[in-house]
Amino acid sequence: MNESMRKPNIERLITVMKGGIADRVPNYEILLESRNVKAILGKDVGTTMAASRGSSDDILFSPPMEPEDFAEICNKTGMDAMTLEALWTPLKYRDEQGNLHIINDGRINDWPDLEKAIPPDWEHDFKPRRDVIRRYVKVARANNLGVVWCVGAFFQSSYFFLCSFNEFLLKFYTDRKFVEAMFDVCLDYYLKITEIAIEEGVHVLFFADDIAFKSGTFVEPDSFKELWLPRAGKLLKLGRDAGLPLMFHSCGNLAGVMDSIVMKMGLDVLNPIEPYSMNIYDIKKQYGDRLTLSGNIDIAGPLAFGTPEQVREEVREHMERLKPGGRYIMSTNHSVMNDIPPENYRAMLDAGLEFGRY
Repeated sequence: MNESMRKPNIERLITVMKGGIADRVPNYEILLESRNVKAILGKDVGTTMAASRGSSDDILFSPPMEPEDFAEICNKTGMDAMTLEALWTPLKYRDEQGNLHIINDGRINDWPDLEKAIPPDWEHDFKPRRDVIRRYVKVARANNLGVVWCVGAFFQSSYFFLCSFNEFLLKFYTDRKFVEAMFDVCLDYYLKITEIAIEEGVHVLFFADDIAFKSGTFVEPDSFKELWLPRAGKLLKLGRDAGLPLMFHSCGNLAGVMDSIVMKMGLDVLNPIEPYSMNIYDIKKQYGDRLTLSGNIDIAGPLAFGTPEQVREEVREHMERLKPGGRYIMSTNHSVMNDIPPENYRAMLDAGLEFGRY
C-alpha cells in the first residue's frame, strides 16, 4: 500500500465531503474516549471532545487536549481532522455570593427564568474559544490536518441543559414564543462563535443537534420544521458563504424527515445514521448522489462485543456497498467509546485501509 494512504490528509476528507473520489475512504470520528486515546498514545490525556463530558463550570471551555496530542492521534490512526466544539450554550446564573455558573440543571422553564439568565460575553466565552481555535488551526496546518468545527445544538442545549426535557417539548404546543426565544438566545451564541472560528481558519462546519429518537423526531415534524429549520439555515449559511463543507449530526431516526428537513438544509454530509434507526443502504440508494454519508459502524455490535475478525467483516460489507461512487466516510454510529476494545478499533482502522482504497 502507498504509505501516503495511511497518513492524514484534509484534502481527502474535503474531497469526499464535496462528492469527489479520493485515494481511499476517509475515517473521521467526532469522539474517541479515553481508553482508546491511551491505547493510541501510550498516555492518558482524556478524550478528544470535552463536551462529551457534559456542560459544567469546569469543562465547558476547556479544549479536549493539547493540539499536539490530538495531531499525534490523527497521525497514528489516519484520521484526517481534529475536532473542536462549542456544542452547549453557555448561559449562566449568579449564585448568592455573586459567582457565575453554567446553567445545566434545567432551571429555565418560564419567561422570568429566561430573563434572569446571563448571556455569553467576550471575556468568559468568546476570547478563550478563539485562542484555542487559533492554536488548533496552527498545529493542524503543520500536520496536513483539518479542524472540524462542531457547533449549533440550540435544540439539544434547550431540552438537555437549560430547560427540563418534558417542559420544553410541551412548550412547542403551549408557548411557541418561549421556544423561539430560547432558540434565538442559543443561536446568537453559535453564530458569533462560528464567525470567529471561520475567521481563524477551520475547515469544516459540523452542525450537531440531536433532533430525533429511535422512531422519529422528538416533536411533530411540521411544527419542528417551522421553528427549527430557518434557524439551522442561518448557522449553515455562515459555512456555505465561507466555502466550507457542511456536515450535520443527529442521533435517531431521520427517515421521515429526509425530504422535508434534512435535504432542505443544503448539506454535504449526514452523520451518524444509526443502524437500529435507519438503513444506510436505503439512504445511499435514495440520496447518495447528493449526500455524503458518515457513520453506521455499530457500537453495539462487533466493534464492542465481537472479535477483530468480525469487525473486519462489518467494515468490509460497508465498504463493498457504500464505497462505489464515493460519498462515504468511515466512522461509528456514535463515537469510539470506552466499551470498545482497542484491538477492535484498530481492526476497524486496518479494515478501512484494506477495503477502502479506490
